[in-house]
Formats: sequence, structure tokens, C-alpha cells
Amino acid sequence: MTMTKEMKNQNLFHYGFTLFEMIIVLIIIGIMLLVTLYMSGEQIQKVKDKTVKESIVAEMQSRYSRNLWSSSFGWQMYNNMEVNLSGNHINFKYDTKGGDTENSFSDRFDIKYIAGNYDFSWQPGNNLNSISLKYTPYKISCEIDGWYNSIVMVVRVNDHKDYCFEINQKNCRLVDVSTNKCEYMLDLIKSSL
Repeated sequence: MTMTKEMKNQNLFHYGFTLFEMIIVLIIIGIMLLVTLYMSGEQIQKVKDKTVKESIVAEMQSRYSRNLWSSSFGWQMYNNMEVNLSGNHINFKYDTKGGDTENSFSDRFDIKYIAGNYDFSWQPGNNLNSISLKYTPYKISCEIDGWYNSIVMVVRVNDHKDYCFEINQKNCRLVDVSTNKCEYMLDLIKSSL
């Protein structure tokens, strides 16, 4: 009987982990944790950038849709809505009978570049610091400052990523420009500066 107990104890000791094996496992787990934290931090930044970009599009789309179906804002009738795009905000000004009503939208973005009619060639005053759009209730089209048919703007989000948007005079909606087209436009802008 003593012999069997000694054999069981030896087998149990034989199946344990050595200190070296446990250190290797801890190092592998640490490396996997660091990679996961790095990847998730990068993913969180991408989600933050995309959220701000989508909030800009949603705000402009909401105002555009409301203008198509109504001529009132804040329970007051208005003749036109002027949207000013500049810096790190978008101003909405409503020409109401009781006086102008203004409100602003800003959300961790900065408008870096505005060009009219896809003119990216460098000339003094070519980068428009701001531009205004004039919307009339119940109309699809709008007026763009400076007799432009369309404008393109480059928006930097969270001081991190650049996105390109286009507004065409015919339908006057803020449209997200495709990634390839945006990269092409950014290259043109950089080469012209």
C-alpha cells in the first residue's frame, strides 16, 4: 500500500508546471493583451471620427429635409434659411418675421478647405474661408455664394482624419465624397499649396 501512495505522489508531481513554463505563458498573455489594447484604441478612434462625420451629415440632412417640408423654425415662419460653413462650426440663420433666429452646430471638427466648382489650383483667395448657402422653403435647389454650381469642403475630424463633402446647387444636400475621390482631391490641394 505504501508503494501505491508513493507512485501516485510521483505522478502528481510529474504532471505539474515548471516555473519556466508559467513565465512563458504569462509573457504570451501579456503580449496578446498589449496587441488587443493597441488595436482597440485604434478602433475607438476610428469610431469617434466616423461618429463626428455622420453627425455633420445628419445635421445638414435634417435641416435640409425640414426646409423641404416646412417654412417654420421654432414656431416662427421664415422666408429663407442661410447656412454658413466656416471654421469649426456651421451656423444656421433663419429670416423670420420676428427677426433673425440663429443657432450653431459644432462637434469636434474643423473645416480646413473649401473650393468652388472643384477649382483646387492655387490662387490668392481660392481657398474660401467660409461660404454661405441660401435655402428657400419647399425648394430642392439652393443658392451658393459666389455663383458656384458646387462646393467641395475638406473637414478634419478630431484633429485626426480628413473627410471630403460636396454640395451641389441642384439638390443642395451635403454628400459624402468617396474615399478615392477624396484622396485625389487632397493630393491636388496639397500639390497646389
